[in-house]
Amino acid sequence: MYRAFGLLLPKNDFDLDAAGARLAAKIAGSTAARNASVVTISKGNWSINIAEVQGAHIPDETVGITDKIAGFERDDVEVLATTDRRIEVWTDDPDPFMEHFNDYLFAVEVLKSFKGVIAVDPAEPALL
Repeated sequence: MYRAFGLLLPKNDFDLDAAGARLAAKIAGSTAARNASVVTISKGNWSINIAEVQGAHIPDETVGITDKIAGFERDDVEVLATTDRRIEVWTDDPDPFMEHFNDYLFAVEVLKSFKGVIAVDPAEPALL
């Protein structure tokens, strides 16, 4: 339902455990659990995930996303494309009445709270 990417500059201070703790603190009554490179924040029957993703496909996908966002300088794109890591935030749980939209916005805030992380919407390429 909701999705965001955190594009990583080579010098960043992102920490997955800290991200999970920060988000759990923002969502009252939630719990956090880590499984490998994914932290899941749960509240009732709804959950949101934060994952650190790595792979050779990341630089090309980063260029594809940033090419569609107004305001990205070519030099900035080239720097972002030097890393094969990014952060992904998502939930597949339905939210028909948007009861958890603010929780998603909290997740975006958490991404942006780390130095060297640029939060973007990958579906409708835009800065968040």
